[in-house]
Amino acid sequence: MIYAISGCIIFGTHYLLKENQWLLKKKLWQLIFGAILIVGVAVLLSTWIGSLFPVIGVTLVCATMLQIKYTHQVVSQRLG
Repeated sequence: MIYAISGCIIFGTHYLLKENQWLLKKKLWQLIFGAILIVGVAVLLSTWIGSLFPVIGVTLVCATMLQIKYTHQVVSQRLG
């Protein structure tokens, strides 16, 4: 499960950056890097306490933040 979540995050990040190089100029890469680090910490915490709830929660929060930022930047690019 943890490997599947990590793999999806890495694949999604690669696709996002491959298709939208202009997003790197808008500092989205910092948010992506931060999200990967936070999920990594959640994986360590989850291993320590023996529950997947921290990983699930952090993954949902990070995915929501990335989607909001991505949508905002796509709209900004199309309007501007």
